[in-house]
Amino acid sequence: MTRLSILAPAFLAGCYSYATVQPADVRVGTGVRARITPTAAEQVAPLLGVANPRVLTGTLIESSAGMMIVEVPTSAQALSQRISIAPGQLVELETRRLDGKRTAVVVGAAAFISGSIAYAALRGGPGIDKPPGGSSTDTRLPLWRVHF
Repeated sequence: MTRLSILAPAFLAGCYSYATVQPADVRVGTGVRARITPTAAEQVAPLLGVANPRVLTGTLIESSAGMMIVEVPTSAQALSQRISIAPGQLVELETRRLDGKRTAVVVGAAAFISGSIAYAALRGGPGIDKPPGGSSTDTRLPLWRVHF
């Protein structure tokens, strides 16, 4: 059971896919993945602390007149950096979308596994000790006793 809970984030991450969009169609606050040119990546690398930031994954903060500002996590814990991307520096822009088929498969598999575990637990299986059958008085427990 613990193995399944450890693998759950990996399965849930598979429920999303990235779809290419036009920069003008993306709303502020949306999670995006931006592919930038190699020259722009060289300029951004010292800010983020990574070797080759050709792909920036973060949140769109502002988009006006072709200039985009994306908030991207850095290599330091819990810190983020706002990166300005000019129209000529952007190669491709993608947003994360929920994939219905993958989600249905993951939910179906989880329901099947949990149903199987519940069925096995309620039904009983080999190795589970059960009290002996029959009408022996040894298995009876008195509810009350009367003493004289």
